[in-house]
Amino acid sequence: MNIEGSKGRVPVINIARSKQKLLKIAWPARFHFGRLFRLPLLGEALRRLLLKELLLKILPLRRALQKRDKVVLPGVVVDHFIENSSYLFAMNACICRQTNGCSSYPIDVGCLFIGEGARSINPGFGREVSIEKAKALQRRAEEAGLFNTVGKNRLDKLYLGVKPSEPMITVCHCCECCCLWQLLTVLPGSITDKVHKMNGVEITVTEKCEGCGNCLNSCFVRAISLQKSKAEIDQNKCRGCGRCVLECPREAIKLSFEQDAYFKKALEVISGLEKEVEVTTRGSK
Repeated sequence: MNIEGSKGRVPVINIARSKQKLLKIAWPARFHFGRLFRLPLLGEALRRLLLKELLLKILPLRRALQKRDKVVLPGVVVDHFIENSSYLFAMNACICRQTNGCSSYPIDVGCLFIGEGARSINPGFGREVSIEKAKALQRRAEEAGLFNTVGKNRLDKLYLGVKPSEPMITVCHCCECCCLWQLLTVLPGSITDKVHKMNGVEITVTEKCEGCGNCLNSCFVRAISLQKSKAEIDQNKCRGCGRCVLECPREAIKLSFEQDAYFKKALEVISGLEKEVEVTTRGSK
């Protein structure tokens, strides 16, 4: 596919493929690169260049929620943006799983980018989708056991060819084995504080725990350790994705969900992102 320019054609698919190849080369060194953000001067320069205005929320896995009557699923946050955005762009593949060679989760369930800025994404990465197809992608991600990371991220814009000033919201469909935000384990607090779990979500270990350790590798931020033959969750590190809940063979880890607190915060997140990212809704066009 080519885009006509004033002086010829720009092979947009080739540009996308070149970026993917470069990322694959750099991927093994990502944790070393992440540690550079801890350096006094260089770290601040990198933060301003790559992660300025970072704001992300982790939504809990649908299947990790305790079954109860009349509980509205957390995906209401994602559905809100899907239903109201003027433009929806779906990636052909998850950049992280594709680069990492993931064999546990579907690679073709990629990120969803929402808002006018997404119109600038190199078409070699994906395609525009309808509301119905965007929702179908979200449901497929939920069924595959992927958790959502929702917010704004300058790093995505730089990689995809979107100007920093253009409004765009990122909806990632993440897994514990490949998620780029495993980097939270090495990044400084000034950055990790910008990636939160949702209010109203809490994950705890019950007395059923026998210390089998199955949950340790399920946590993408390494918030779980074994203390006196029992799993212990560092609540300062935990991002509330709920993966450990599904991995525990004895159902000894529980995800509690305070619906009122969650949706109060969800509304704040929606309002804040719409204001800061200025997503243009369909009704406003």
